[in-house]
Amino acid sequence: MSEIVITGATGVIGRRVVQRLVSAGHDVVGVTRSAQGRGAVEGLGARAVEVDVFDQDALTVVFSTADAVVNLLTRIPDAKHMSTPGAWHENDRLRREASAVIARAAHAAGVPRLVQESLAFVYADGGDEWLDEDAPVHATGPTETALVAEANAAQLFAGETVVLRFGLFIGPDSALTRSDIDAARAGLSPSLGRRSAHRPTVWLDDAAAAVISALAAPPGIYNVADTHPPTRAEIDAALAATVGRGSLRPAFDEVPPAVEVIARSQRVSSSRLREATGWTPSVRGGTEGWSLILGQRRAA
Repeated sequence: MSEIVITGATGVIGRRVVQRLVSAGHDVVGVTRSAQGRGAVEGLGARAVEVDVFDQDALTVVFSTADAVVNLLTRIPDAKHMSTPGAWHENDRLRREASAVIARAAHAAGVPRLVQESLAFVYADGGDEWLDEDAPVHATGPTETALVAEANAAQLFAGETVVLRFGLFIGPDSALTRSDIDAARAGLSPSLGRRSAHRPTVWLDDAAAAVISALAAPPGIYNVADTHPPTRAEIDAALAATVGRGSLRPAFDEVPPAVEVIARSQRVSSSRLREATGWTPSVRGGTEGWSLILGQRRAA
């Protein structure tokens, strides 16, 4: 049995990771910044520690007996406000500053392994070419701080570091997923950019499974996305069929500069993680996920 400390334990991935680790018999500690978060973590069967993620000394104490620290801290703004000024401020601070504090605290505590969440959207537009972890990156806007968090984990922590570059999360409790479904019901495509462009997506349960696999993976950077990232045309067709629409029309005639990064074609390959750990997605999130979500709602 290992002791795993998770920052971001109450998020959509964090909750799933906590549940899986607890079920596997690990001693799981969830770091939270509120009494409400403490209750949520304890409700999942883990121990909760209420501490400021910007307090290095306090985190060093929390990490002192950990076999691994998993940093899943994010604060993604809702879809309606993504392009408004200041919308990404808290998320950027978590990636830029909290990731550094966590890496330093884990180093000071002598933790053997650090797992850092990142994004597959950091890659430059690759057209139809496959993009592995060595492909050129071109982070802009909100993705710039994802690379900062990666660098903090690699440079400020002396133990084994694993970085997971996730595709777009698809799942029933994702606010962005719910927003995409609402847009589709109104006849609007949630995707930006050309229809032939590939979009890296990943089912939330599969993303959590990837985090678990990272605890035993060789140190390095790994992409986490559908085995075959769908095109935006495929995503729109699947989503339209699920909500009973014949087709979806683009929400914008041109891509707003603030969100250009998510309009790129990024045919991301996750073969490195599959080969290293055996992880493989069970659901093609970008096409199969929509019907699963609405099916679950109807059943409920």
